[in-house]
Amino acid sequence: MKGQKPRFMKMNALLFYFLLGISWAHAQETISGVVTDQQRTPLPGVSIVVEGTNKGAVTDFDGKYSITASAGEILVFSYLGFKTEKRSVSANNNTISLSMEEDSQLLEEVVVVGYGTQKKKEVTGAVAQVASEELVKIPVSDIGAAIQGKVSGVNIQAVSGRPGEAANVQIRGLVSINGGEPLYVVDNIPQEGNPNLAPEQIESIDILKDGASASVYGVRAAGGVILITTKRGKKGKMKIDLNTFTGIQNITSGTPLSNTVDFLYNRETTAEVGGDEPQTFLLDANALDWDTNFVDEVQNDNAIIQNVSFNLSGGAENLTYNFNTTYYKQEGVLISSDFDRLTNRITGQFTKGKFKAFASASLTTENRKQEPWNLFGFAIQNVPHSAPFDQINKTGENTVLISAANEIFYGFLSRQLDNVDERENKSNSISLNLEYEVLDGLSYKLNLGRNEGQYFRKFFQPQYLALDRNGNLSPAASTLNAELDYNYWFSKRETIEHILNYKKSFGLHNFDLLGAASYEKYRWRSLNVGTVFADDASNDVQVLNAGADPKSPNEFQNGYTLAGKLARLQYNYDGKYLLSASFRRDGSSKFSPETRYGNFYGFSAGWNVTDEKWFNVDAINNLKIRGSWAQTGFNGIPDYAFIPSIEAGVNYPFGTDENLVNGQIQRRYANPNVAWETTISRNIGFELGLFNNKLNITADVYQNDKEDMLINEQTAPSAGLWQPRAQSTYGSVALNAGNMVNKGVEFAANYKGKIGDKLNFGISGTWTLNDNKITNLNGKTLGQSGGTINRDNTTFLALNNPAGSFFLLQNDGVIKTEEELTEYQQLDLSAISSPQLGDLRFKDINGDGAINDKDRIFSGSGIPQWEAGLNLNLDYNNWDLSVQSYMAYGTEVYNGNKNLAYIGGRHQDQVFQWTPQNPDSDIPTFRQNEGHSNVRGFSDWFLEDGTYLRIRSMSLGYTIPNTQDYGVDRIRLYLNSVNPFTFTNYTGYDPEVGGDSLFNRGVDNGNYPIARQFMLGVQLSF
Repeated sequence: MKGQKPRFMKMNALLFYFLLGISWAHAQETISGVVTDQQRTPLPGVSIVVEGTNKGAVTDFDGKYSITASAGEILVFSYLGFKTEKRSVSANNNTISLSMEEDSQLLEEVVVVGYGTQKKKEVTGAVAQVASEELVKIPVSDIGAAIQGKVSGVNIQAVSGRPGEAANVQIRGLVSINGGEPLYVVDNIPQEGNPNLAPEQIESIDILKDGASASVYGVRAAGGVILITTKRGKKGKMKIDLNTFTGIQNITSGTPLSNTVDFLYNRETTAEVGGDEPQTFLLDANALDWDTNFVDEVQNDNAIIQNVSFNLSGGAENLTYNFNTTYYKQEGVLISSDFDRLTNRITGQFTKGKFKAFASASLTTENRKQEPWNLFGFAIQNVPHSAPFDQINKTGENTVLISAANEIFYGFLSRQLDNVDERENKSNSISLNLEYEVLDGLSYKLNLGRNEGQYFRKFFQPQYLALDRNGNLSPAASTLNAELDYNYWFSKRETIEHILNYKKSFGLHNFDLLGAASYEKYRWRSLNVGTVFADDASNDVQVLNAGADPKSPNEFQNGYTLAGKLARLQYNYDGKYLLSASFRRDGSSKFSPETRYGNFYGFSAGWNVTDEKWFNVDAINNLKIRGSWAQTGFNGIPDYAFIPSIEAGVNYPFGTDENLVNGQIQRRYANPNVAWETTISRNIGFELGLFNNKLNITADVYQNDKEDMLINEQTAPSAGLWQPRAQSTYGSVALNAGNMVNKGVEFAANYKGKIGDKLNFGISGTWTLNDNKITNLNGKTLGQSGGTINRDNTTFLALNNPAGSFFLLQNDGVIKTEEELTEYQQLDLSAISSPQLGDLRFKDINGDGAINDKDRIFSGSGIPQWEAGLNLNLDYNNWDLSVQSYMAYGTEVYNGNKNLAYIGGRHQDQVFQWTPQNPDSDIPTFRQNEGHSNVRGFSDWFLEDGTYLRIRSMSLGYTIPNTQDYGVDRIRLYLNSVNPFTFTNYTGYDPEVGGDSLFNRGVDNGNYPIARQFMLGVQLSF
């Protein structure tokens, strides 16, 4: 028996293990689910492996998978460009679905640089990237507005709130005192200005900020370079994406205007100060019948904004494609203004062996209706005791009776409302990139591009016959004869580039050599025709051949060519020590043969410190130090300024009958030595990745010296070139004689993390400081000026100050007593209005005993001292929240709307103006004279702090789960608001005043106000 016991135990053990195996086999379950990205888009090709085994599966085109696993085992999900995820299998759950988080380090591994791509780790310049998902978070028509506050060193300010208006974009400060903007390159083809693409059609934007990165584009790179890559298709199942939203817009602030009672009280007290009686009720006994706010009359409340974007993509093994069509429509918040754009783009990529081909074609049509000139300004100044526009008494087909105190001023606004100002802009582009690998590592690439544009404007001013309250025709308030004008603009740009690229590695030495030759040709012509209609013509017939008096047509043609050669070396040793050097030689037809060609150099180096064997800091995953020096150029000057030109349109009475004969004459001097401006750029920075690259920090310090800037030197009147109201146009000569410097600091950081299994969050921020200063004005301390407010220029070029700074007289408060008046009258006040009690007084800054333009001093700038952006993204279950904010600090804004209200006595402050009965008031007395010093533009009285913090965008979305069962990959509903909150001390409509030129930056001269928007949208993926 004892001998049988072990045998019995063995049999029991075998039976135990057999039963255990049966139990294990029965514990295995089929696990299935759907894998998506964080936007709930299915991910095909995700690898799922049971950890520690060879068992695996792959998701299909709908992101679905199935795999057998047992309770307690771990499923490992991995996919290129996304972080690896692990999920534990439980006994009571055979469904595991998840959203994979993008691995930003992998996605940004390759960035686009000039004439190619480069691993992010090996980039030695200051390059920033914005992905497509960031561009579409804010529903706007302009790519500049979409990236505001998201990239350090890139200053973006709205020119105005007009529908379809592109924002001002500046990279590291002002390009030149002659304007300038970044160079845009779309799919390797340089553009002529902003290409105005729909954000939905863009895959990524790479911004070359420092001179070394941008210097490969030579003479056009002084303003930085914006490289735009449009969307490509991906191999696999056809995918359809639809995004649409609809919303409303409103103006949320404004200039406080007095109502009828307050306005008439203001007129009463003003007349009493002057010893007179108000004439209002003598002229209009029914003045109290109306209380009209004409600003409300010209506003379009709850203006509609709409967008529909359709994207189709897919491809086979060797051929991929992408097609996008986007329709954007925006009504203006001011009447008679709106904008719509239909843009279509198709891209295709073919790869076969050593050959690659990429083609892109687009067709865009824009339609715009523009509000009448200075609509806001005239609405502010119209008196409230006048009838609203819908109450005007129409006495004939084109005749109205205007019963207003000032029918001329009232009629100027009312007749403009019937103007027709329609603009159409059509553009098409095609680009072709062909590449062939000739030898191992050696490839040849050919880039071909062609852009065409057609602009058309119809401007019709109908006949408008205004009768005064006595029934008499008021010619000054009327448009006596209808006029029709057509303006045409045609442009064409052609580009061809030949590129040789050789990449080779020898051990740990890695070389990338590039040589390129490019040729670009740009041509444009304009044509203007028009006619004046007869007295009895109908306003309904708006064609040229119905006119009675045709206007003389005029046509202009111009263009230029640019040829360049480029050589560049990129080298790295073991990925640790990095070097890049480039040389470009450009020639431009804009300059004389003696100054036509210029050489531009760029050098940069970097060190990946974390690749060193001795570096062992667990918290630091990436540390790169880099620096650069470069020379770039700017050729944004008028064409052919180096050669005398004969201009038409100068007619002259000739012969005994003095018949008017067409004439031609040289109207301006030429400078044969004029050359392009040069920028010397220096940069040093670092990139730091911490805590498994969850926290990434980038910082840069730079200095850009602008040399040989073109200054328009005014000639003496004796030169014979001065023309009435055009002295600066014809009476000046362009000289390379100015210098300017931009110094700055940039900082950007982002952090991505997860709380639990469901809450993902991301925080990113930028901070930019740029100090701009004019260092040479050809021996002058004060140069060109602009920013005109009520007859006076407000902004100047001034030595050792920011370009376009405010230089104004400093007010010293209101003269309240006879003693103050007597003391003030001791000064020479001949340059301003004779002072009275209640007037503003000004400081004698230079102490010469006189108040004049010599007392103007630096009063601030419309350029922010620093800017910051803060962005927050949250994702919980099927909900997502995005908030973007932007702050501009230290900017000044000249409140031109307040000035207009003061000129007309319409501002609410003036109800409490200084009078003998209100002797302590700090509000100057209304003098009913727009030329009076109290309301002239030379004063800092209307200059305000323009610092603001704006919640740029808020978006809340919900993705409906389990829609794959109904054939829809993803349905996301979202509510978005643009500019919902703005915090500022500025009392005007909006502190974001970009202006449309250097001298208008910060000058709010009746600008089109920026609106707040609320939108509801849906995103679908099939």
